This record gives sequence, C-alpha cells and structure tokens, in this order.
Amino acid sequence: MYVGMARSVYLMTGFRSVRSAVGSLLRRLGLRGPISERSARLALHETATGRFYLPADAKMDIIARAIIDSKVYDEKVYFTALKHIKPGPAVLDVGANFGQMSVLYSKAVGPTGKVYSFEADKFIFEVLSKNLDANGCVNAVPVFGAVHDVPGVVLHYPEHNFERFTTYGAYGIDYNAKTGQDVQSLTIDGLSINEPVSFMKVDIQGGDLFALRGAVETIKRNRMPIIFEYEEDFQEDYKLSFQDYVDFVRGIGYKFDKVVDKSNYLIIPN
Repeated sequence: MYVGMARSVYLMTGFRSVRSAVGSLLRRLGLRGPISERSARLALHETATGRFYLPADAKMDIIARAIIDSKVYDEKVYFTALKHIKPGPAVLDVGANFGQMSVLYSKAVGPTGKVYSFEADKFIFEVLSKNLDANGCVNAVPVFGAVHDVPGVVLHYPEHNFERFTTYGAYGIDYNAKTGQDVQSLTIDGLSINEPVSFMKVDIQGGDLFALRGAVETIKRNRMPIIFEYEEDFQEDYKLSFQDYVDFVRGIGYKFDKVVDKSNYLIIPN
C-alpha cells in the first residue's frame, strides 16, 4: 500500500520531484529515519564510482576505504548482479549501507527503473540518503526500517563502538537484544511494490533468511534472481542453519546457481 501511494505521487510529479514527495510520505509513515547529530562528521569524497559522504570516525572501515580508493566493495557481487539487472524494472537493495551499490544499480536500471534501498541504522540511513542525493539518483528510494519476516515489531540495532567490528557495515540488527537503537520491522511483501522487480540483493548481517521469508509473495510474483549472504558467525545466535536456507530456496521453487565470493549465494528460479 505504501509504495503504491508513492507511485501515485510519482505519476503526478515526475522523477525529479518524486524523491522529495516519497521522502515526505515515508517520514509520515515512520519509514524515513531522523537526522543524526553525527552528520557534521561526514566528509565528501569524489571517486570513480560517484560522490560519497563517508564517516570520518571509522578510519578502518573497509567499505569506506574501498569507496575512497575508487573500488567497488563486493565487486563480484556487483558484476554478478549486473548480468541480471534490466533497464526499467526495479531492484531491491536490502542492506544498502553507504549506498555504493544503490548508486550503481540506479545507473543500471536507467531513468525508467527504480531502486529501493533499505537500511536499518539511523545514522547510516542518513549517509545513504545523502549519497543518493549527491549522485542525482532520483530513481532511488531510501527506506528506513529492519527488513524482516514480521512487520511492526520493535527490534534493536547495536550502538557502534568499533570494539567488535571496525566497519559500520559489519553491524546489523541483533534479534536477541533488548537494548540498542529501536528500529521497527517491515516486510518487502508489506510494501506492495507494484513495479516489476528484476533483481534482489540481501546482506543484513545474519538476518538474510528473515528478509527473504518476508518477501515470498514478491519473489513468487517476479521470479527474479537473488543474491543473499550466509554468515555463519551469526547463525547459532539466531538459531538458523544453512539447511534452513536450503529448505527455503527449495520451498519457493528456486535453486542455487553459484557461490559468489565465498559467502554470497545466487539463487534463480527452477
């Protein structure tokens, strides 16, 4: 329903004003994050892949370093995705982080396509939104919330202290936590995305299966290729196993096509 409303706004205003109209709509619905006090600590970098605001307090962030060095982080994932993304239809970027992939996907889908960029951390969502704007990605819609299999649940995102991980993107929703940043969950299916979807990328630090379970109807309707990441370090805490992923893939009539860079899996319809 929400994205259907946003689409109506687009039809009336055109792409150049749709970002502001959709942003206003998402804020009213609670899916657009607040502005962080840390925004003053962002530095703008001109790179070969675009213009990116990046946090100055994470000197060892490997994703930020790759972007600054004009490299594509998760390059193999990107080039695999590029083989399947079509101009026109939408792409779902679940776990968009600083937005490099979303910026590149925005170019790939073209002016008539759309990218939905999902991020669950308030501060990183702000960075993502600034980077989409900085690169003129008027066909990309940032959505704030924890992509899950149940909507409307308050989950918790850990505070960044860089003691466990030195990279912002290494943090994700802690499904067992009782404290941290409060983030409301949403499902892909609950957004009722009307556009055809040509590709979906999921990378949310151990919660990929939850996101996929909440997108079953969207997957069945579009039969798009999907890349997800299986991170073994998180699975015991969340009571998941690789067999759970295998069972899910079979259950939706998909199959494993290839392993991309060790921990990412491309699945396609049978």
